[in-house]
Amino acid sequence: MKRIIILISCVLGAWGHAQTTLPSIQRFTTTSRGLSVNSRKGTLIEKKIINVGRFKNLNIQKIVTKDVSDNSPETLLGIMYEYETFDEISKKTLTIDKNELEKLIQALQIMEQKENEKTNQETKYKFVTMSNIEFGSVYREKLSSWLHYIKIPSNHFNQNVLDFNKDELKELIAILKKAEQEL
Repeated sequence: MKRIIILISCVLGAWGHAQTTLPSIQRFTTTSRGLSVNSRKGTLIEKKIINVGRFKNLNIQKIVTKDVSDNSPETLLGIMYEYETFDEISKKTLTIDKNELEKLIQALQIMEQKENEKTNQETKYKFVTMSNIEFGSVYREKLSSWLHYIKIPSNHFNQNVLDFNKDELKELIAILKKAEQEL
């Protein structure tokens, strides 16, 4: 009799536990405001892309969208990357507005300054844009050197990481400053 009661209580406990709701899964969403002109419905939108420069496999672009009906333009920086695998060719552009670009350039300049300072411990810096592009620097104590990187979100399982050195960091800052002037 005890076995039956224990067996029934175990079954009822397992059944009751199975009825609890699982937490909802949050999907990857971007906090970037993106192009507001681009999201308008029922109107003709014009988009112009002007190449500003290249950094590694990234194409830095000035993107101008305009509502043709009221001639209202909007300008952003675009960072376009493409990759190719055996079965897939992908091209994606992520955007950065002028205010965020200014903060990004300042952050990269600080990372450049920190590289010139001597440190004896592992140190890391990162700046994440609203479109989830991560720019960062890592000091590796064992190698006594800095590694700079850009991590571009691709999908849930894959991320593209570009690493570069001190001279390339200066080149990236120069390209972004040029783009800032054109925005």
